[in-house]
Formats: sequence, structure tokens, C-alpha cells
Amino acid sequence: MSSVFMRAGAAVLAAAALLAVPSPALAQAVAGPVLPPSGGVVYVTNAGSGNVSSLAIGPRATLKLLGKPVSTDGKTPRGIALTPDGATAYVVNSDSDTLSVFRVGAQGALQPNPRIVKTGDEPWGATVSPNGRTLYVTNTGVDDATISAYRIGLDGTPTKLGDFKTTSDHPKQTVLSPDGRFLYLSYADADETADSPPRVITRYTVLPDGTLGPAQDVARAGPANYGITMSPDGGLLYVTSNVAQNVWGFRVGKDGSLKPVPGMPVSVRDPVGLKVTPDGQHLYVCANFDAGSPPGGLLGFTIHADGSLTPTADSPAPTDGTSAVAITPDGQDIFANIQDTSQVVAFAIESGGTLKQAPGSPFPTGGKHPLSQSVAVRPVPAATPQ
Repeated sequence: MSSVFMRAGAAVLAAAALLAVPSPALAQAVAGPVLPPSGGVVYVTNAGSGNVSSLAIGPRATLKLLGKPVSTDGKTPRGIALTPDGATAYVVNSDSDTLSVFRVGAQGALQPNPRIVKTGDEPWGATVSPNGRTLYVTNTGVDDATISAYRIGLDGTPTKLGDFKTTSDHPKQTVLSPDGRFLYLSYADADETADSPPRVITRYTVLPDGTLGPAQDVARAGPANYGITMSPDGGLLYVTSNVAQNVWGFRVGKDGSLKPVPGMPVSVRDPVGLKVTPDGQHLYVCANFDAGSPPGGLLGFTIHADGSLTPTADSPAPTDGTSAVAITPDGQDIFANIQDTSQVVAFAIESGGTLKQAPGSPFPTGGKHPLSQSVAVRPVPAATPQ
């Protein structure tokens, strides 16, 4: 350490310097090093048992529990999001109206005894901004219908910035453009049917302090839009309509506007969660989350230049009851929950977007009944073996 920092008053100067540069990387420096595990980590929220599982990713997408699941100290944990440095995880507890804030241990497992933060009515989804400075939580309760914004401190602690009204009821999931300029919101209600009216997609401009500008409805899709995702370049947005049983696609303008993709929507049986690969070439959709009524599985699509979709050669990869999906940062492995059996199905992503199931898959979570938005992969790349 430089002798300058050993002089009297240096601690005050160092603290001032940290506050002057609110980089998310400093969260690691303040709290101590958080090392990536050797092969990455999958996290699964277990709504039925009120806890979160941490599973280490091994060769060929195999999974192994990193100890026992840790309690959220809340009821019905659902949405989960992590800071870009992988140091902090946020889990919403829908039936407790709380947010659990977990530190991530050196091997990637969530540490017990989370900090508890109050949320709005029936929180559902959680999204962290690309710069790691802001957390957004959807409050889907009938007496709320808001998005709460939180400033993320250097140690990962969230502080409320404000609540922002939505344009419709039952807000479910949000996604941020990769540059952090726009936030998009989808809506869904369990009581919706195929005869329900179309749902809007709402866009917010993200202001410099992380708060949101006025809500603007920029597109419509079918009813019960539980899933929403964007391509890594921010040029495409996809939404699932569960009761209409299709997936909608939109091109994203520089001003955040949405224009329907030619040939969309595409028919998908009971779609819920969906995700685009990091290279932007493929989209995977959790279909038929009600186990036992075919055809079900994890559907893969090739994304063409105009955003249109064609199924991959092996689609669907058969599995029952999936509703949430996550992909590793290197785009090599994909994971989805199985609600009724409390498991995670794992695949390696191969040439052309085809999927090869991991040896031993599906893997038990150690908890009970993971629901939609329940799966996340640690965002930091795996460490290079020494």
C-alpha cells in the first residue's frame, strides 16, 4: 500500500474518492473479493419451500448443489436478479411483500440470513440495470400495480428511489435495453382467457438517476404476457402470450419504439419464460408448463436478420413443466425449472442451436415448486483455471 494512504486523514480521503465514483465494481472492493466459481452457478427460487438453491455448473452442463438451499425469510420467493459483478442477489417474496438481499460467497453460493427490504403489494419480478446501480421490482397486486426503483449501494444494499405507476393491472416482468436507456414491461393475470383483450407493452425512459419517466404504451400482444426478453444488441424484443399460445416479436427503434416483426406471432403451446442467447442467434421458450399435456418442452428458434423465427432442428427438447429459463454468459449451457417435480433440466447448446441434455439431468433443487422467473445464472464469466 502507498505511504500516502498510511498518513493521518487518509481514510477520509479514500472514502470520499469511493463516493465520487459510484462504479458497481467498487461493491466488490468494499465488501471484499467475490471470486467466480470454477464453472459458474445457477440459482433457483423455490416458492413452495421459501428458499433459494445454488447449483454449481460442471462439464457438459451438469449441476451439483452447493450446500442446502438458503431461506429467504419470506413466503413464495419468485423473481431473482443479480448485480453484474455477481456479488449480490435480489429475490422477491410475493406473499410477504418483501425483497431478500443476499451476498454471494466465494464459491458462488448465496449466503444465509439475507437483508430484508419492504416492497409494494405482491412483488413478482426483479431486474438490475446494466451498470449495476439500480434495481426495479414489479408490484403486481390489484391495489398497487407499480414498479419500484431502488438505488443499489456499494455494498449491494437497495434504497428506495420511488414507485412508478403502470398503465394496466398485474405488471409482471421487466427488461432493460442493453444501454440502460429504456425499460419495457409486460402484464399478465391468471384469470385471463383466450377471449381476454390484448395486453399492452409499456416503455419507460430511464432517467440519469435511475428513476423512470412517464409510462408509454408502445405495442400490443396477446393476453397473459408472462415473459419478455431482448436481444443482446437491443434490436429485438420478444414476448410470450400464454393463453393466446404464441410468441410475439418486435424490432426496437433508436427511440425505443416497437415495430412488429414479419411473420409474428409464432404458435407455441402455453409459453411462459423465454431468453435470447448471448450471441443473439437463438431464442428459447419454456412451453407447456402444465406437465402431462403434450406437446411440451424447451423450444428453440433460430433468429433471422429481420427478427423472424424458425424452429431449430431438434425443437422441442422434451421436458415437462418448465416456466423459467436462463443461459450461461458464454452461451454454452441452458437451464429451465420443472415446477411439479422441483427440478432443473440442463442442456448444452450445440451447433445450430440444438440441445444435448446433460448427463444426470434433470437435477433436484433441494427445495419445492420453482415458479416462473425462478431461474438465474451468475452473470460473471467463469474464472480461467490456473
